[in-house]
Amino acid sequence: MRFNMKTAVTVLLLFVAVVLLLLRRSHTAVTATRQLVEVKSWAEKDEQAKTKDSLILPASGVVNVIEEHHEALMYWFSAASSGTIKKQGNTLLHIDGHNEAASPVHWRKMPLFQFPKHQKELNQMMEKSHAFVHVAAVTGLINRFIWVWPPYDSGGYQHENSEPYVSLRLKVGVMFKPRDRRDVLVHCACAESDQLKMEKTCVWIDAHRDGSEEYFEIPESTCVDMSLSGTVEFVSTSKAIELAKSGTWITANDSIILDIDEDYYGSEAASSPLYESGMSKTQINEISSSVGMLLCVDNAQDEMMADKFFHDLLKITLKHIKPCDNNAAGGNSICSDHLAMTNAVIGDIYDILEKARHVMCVPNQSTQYILNRLLDDLLYLNERQLEELTTVGVCMNQSPRSTFFNRNDGVVLCQGYNAPKTTLIQYQSVDKEEIDQTTNHLQTILSHSFPPGVVTLARSVRDGFTPRKHAHTIEYKVINVLKTVFPSSIGDSSIHYDSELLGGRDGWYFRHKTIKA
Repeated sequence: MRFNMKTAVTVLLLFVAVVLLLLRRSHTAVTATRQLVEVKSWAEKDEQAKTKDSLILPASGVVNVIEEHHEALMYWFSAASSGTIKKQGNTLLHIDGHNEAASPVHWRKMPLFQFPKHQKELNQMMEKSHAFVHVAAVTGLINRFIWVWPPYDSGGYQHENSEPYVSLRLKVGVMFKPRDRRDVLVHCACAESDQLKMEKTCVWIDAHRDGSEEYFEIPESTCVDMSLSGTVEFVSTSKAIELAKSGTWITANDSIILDIDEDYYGSEAASSPLYESGMSKTQINEISSSVGMLLCVDNAQDEMMADKFFHDLLKITLKHIKPCDNNAAGGNSICSDHLAMTNAVIGDIYDILEKARHVMCVPNQSTQYILNRLLDDLLYLNERQLEELTTVGVCMNQSPRSTFFNRNDGVVLCQGYNAPKTTLIQYQSVDKEEIDQTTNHLQTILSHSFPPGVVTLARSVRDGFTPRKHAHTIEYKVINVLKTVFPSSIGDSSIHYDSELLGGRDGWYFRHKTIKA
C-alpha cells in the first residue's frame, strides 16, 4: 500500500479531534467555565474582525459639501442605508461642468449589480473623480442619470454639435472575452436613442489604464445578465430650464439624488498663475518633485500643516531675496553667493521645521538634503514667482479616500490635473455678474423640482477645476439657493462639511490670513 500524505494528515487531524473531545468531557466545571470565556473572547475577536471589514459610512446631512467628486459615493450609500433615498433605482440630477461617467479601470474588483457590503468594496469604488457615476450605476443605485451641462461647454469637445437634449435608453450587462489564453469579464451595453443615430447599438467596452476607452460592436445576444437598464440624458442649461418648467420632467415619483459641482460655474487651470509669472514646466515639476520627497501626509489636517510649512519657507525665502532684487543690494555679497543664501534661509527655518517634523517623509539627514535641493530651485525664482507659489501651495495629489492613495507618494504643488491651454478641458473664467447669472439658472431649474433625498456639493478645487478665488462665493450662492428652494428640508443645521475638505471648511483660498480675497 502506497503512503498517502493527505490521508495521513486527515487521520492525524481526526485523532487530535477525538483526543480533544475526550479531554473536554473530563474537564471540571471550572475548566469548562474558562473554556466558555475563551470561546467568548474568540467570538469577540471574530466580531471585531468583521466590524473592521464591514461597511463604514459617514454621518451626513441633507447637503454634504465634499472636496473631490467621487467622495459623493459615501454620502449616497449612507442616504440609501438610512432610507432617505432608495437602494435601487434613484434619479441622479447631476449639475456639473463634466459628466463624470467614465468607465473605471478596475471595475471587476467593485460590486456589480448590488449594494457594497464591505469597506474594501467601497474603497475599490473610490477609484477616480470622473468615474463615480458609472460606479454608482452598476450597483443599481441609479437608473436615471441627468447631466445638466453649463452654457460655457456649448461647442466644447463633449458637445460638438451643441444638441440641447440627448437621451439614451441603456441596458448593461457582461460578457466574456478571450485574452491571454483565458476568458476575462468585460462590460457590454446596448443603447437606443430618438435624438442620435447610433452607429453601434450594442458594444463591449475596453477601459484602458490611461482612462481611454474602446468600443467594439457585438450582437445583442452576446451581452448577458442585462439586469440593469435605465436612461441617460445630456441636457443644456437652457433646455433644463424649459423641461423643469414643464412639470413632467422630474416628478414626485422620483427618488432624487441632487449632485452639484462648483465647476458648473466656471473652470480655470490652477497652475496658470505659475506659468504667467514666467515659470517653466520643468521648474514647476522639479519643485513639485522635491516637495513630494520632503512632505508626506494622509489627512486634510496634516495637509494643512504641510502647506503651512511650505508657506513659511517661501516667506522666509522671500525675506532673503527681496534685498537682492533689482540690484538694490548694493555691496551685499550674499546676493551673489548661492550657498551663503541657502545657509541663511536654512538658519531661519529651524523653528518651523521642528513644528512640522511629523509631516516629513524621511529622517533628519535626508530631510536636510531634500531641503537644500528644494532651495536650489526656489532661490532662482523672482519675487512674483515665489508669491504665486505661496498662493498655489502644496496639497495631496488626490483624496486620501481614493483607492490608490499612498501617503509615501508625498504632497505636490497644488496645481490640479490640467495645465493651461489643454484641448481636453473647456476653460471659462467668471466674474461676479456671471456667477449671479448662473445662480439664477440653477435656482430656476431647482424651483420646479422636488426635494432631493440627499445633496452632494463638490468643490473640485484640489483637482484644479473650480476657479479658486471664486469658490467661496460660488459655494455660498449654491447653498443659499438650496435653502431658498427647499426651506422645509434644507437649513443651516442640515448642511454637513466633510472632514477631508481641502483647506478645511473655509476653503483653500482663505487658508492663510496673508492671502487676500
